[in-house]
Amino acid sequence: MAAAHRYSSPLHEPVLPRAQRRATGVYYTPPEVVRDIVALTLEPLAEARPRLLDPACGAGAFLVAACRFLVGRLQSRGEPLDEAARLSLAQDTLFGVDIDDAAVCAARLTVAREVAGGDATPERIERLAARLAENIWTADALADDQLSAQAPFDAVLGNPPYVNIRELAKSRSAEELAGLRGRFRTARGSFDLYGLFVERVHELLRIGGRCGMIVPNKWAALDYAQPLRELLAREATVEHVLDLADARVFRRVAVYPQMLVFRKTSPVAETIPWTCADSMAVESRVPTIPLGQLARLSCGTAGFAATKIANRLIDEGESPDSPPESAEFITSGNIDRYAIRLGNVRYLGRNYTRPRLPLAGPGLSRRKLNLIREPKIVIAGLARRIEAAWDAAGLALGVQVFAVSESCVDPRYLLAVLNSKLLSYLFSTRFAAKRLAGRYLAFNKGQLARLPIAIAGTTDADSPAAEIAATLAVLAERQSKAHAPALDDEIDRLVVRLYGLTDAEVAEVESHFTHSVAKAA
Repeated sequence: MAAAHRYSSPLHEPVLPRAQRRATGVYYTPPEVVRDIVALTLEPLAEARPRLLDPACGAGAFLVAACRFLVGRLQSRGEPLDEAARLSLAQDTLFGVDIDDAAVCAARLTVAREVAGGDATPERIERLAARLAENIWTADALADDQLSAQAPFDAVLGNPPYVNIRELAKSRSAEELAGLRGRFRTARGSFDLYGLFVERVHELLRIGGRCGMIVPNKWAALDYAQPLRELLAREATVEHVLDLADARVFRRVAVYPQMLVFRKTSPVAETIPWTCADSMAVESRVPTIPLGQLARLSCGTAGFAATKIANRLIDEGESPDSPPESAEFITSGNIDRYAIRLGNVRYLGRNYTRPRLPLAGPGLSRRKLNLIREPKIVIAGLARRIEAAWDAAGLALGVQVFAVSESCVDPRYLLAVLNSKLLSYLFSTRFAAKRLAGRYLAFNKGQLARLPIAIAGTTDADSPAAEIAATLAVLAERQSKAHAPALDDEIDRLVVRLYGLTDAEVAEVESHFTHSVAKAA
């Protein structure tokens, strides 16, 4: 029986003939994927009116979703937006190009329809579309001078064309292919057109600008994509790599995509190695459940709310009189394995001696208040390995801090497993794109949710693994007080037994950590 489709059909389909679609690599994106990429890319941007580009805009799905996102954010800040204001917003912020004239016309119309609202006549939509001609035009993004003149952009969104070198050679001359190889660092070996698009939009971004695209997952593994991986390792911070291989995003073609979100950063001297080897298939040998199904996984402060939270913080070091109800505030840097160090917080460019967050007043939803008050495991969002600690005090969490609560298993056991070398090894090898300079890892909620948690012994008290699980819970509680290396070693030894690792695999995990420490030193 065929698996059910997870995603809706694209809102539009390309009008190019089948042969031309294949030659140009045009496949339109389901609306759910578009919304996810837009949110992941645009939420952290501080600009109210960022300049956005889709370099292969098709019928405008990403442009419309971005327009809707920006309108919603401005309205949430109390800014009324009539049709004229929405048109001004679109003209200031939205830019798109595509090689297909018909697609460009469709994109102008769909953006115009979004600007006009539901009651506009076709004639009114046509007039608005004509006013968007300077924003959305027909061009090859890899070579268009007008696009270069509009740069730099604050963000780039989209679904670049997927065309391998064999298909590309059918429609382009040897001189044109040689020109691409001379122009782009990523045009090496049996390159694919999507890699050149990623390089091109990286050029068009400002420093600190953000890119969110859906790309084939082979970019992280194949030899021809090594220059692309090196480019992103040197000159970008990869924030999200979300695998969609099992979701059948493109129904008519065997493409296995990923959402890729990165921020353009200044070049660094170190080239970060990208490893794409398969991680240990621990799920095949012991019963496991993904962390996100075993407990409630939450973000601390969302990026878009960071400034609001910062404006409410009170520094106890400067004002000893705390508000009637408040919570101590921590960031990723306050979290170590099994320990939370309070105070000395740097947040959004300001140093705090002992920050507290008032809980009364607007700005905190009931869900966030409950998250602050409840006991939970907190996880640092930026570290060289997973760093998790127990919060029994009711702490308020900043950006890049994650919380694990309402666990179906003993949270002390979960704390031991999360802090083990094995879980950090699995994260590092399965999500290699999250590796940053200095051997740091950037953790996010989606990938933490997929970590396999062994449940052997946690639901059956008579199982052989029950004693190991119970001992791990006790050791985690002791380690939270003692912070002794010997307890770490004992926890790691029991975790690899619980997951059924061979001696060779244990040696591989240990070698990974030895190598990481040496590289980071």
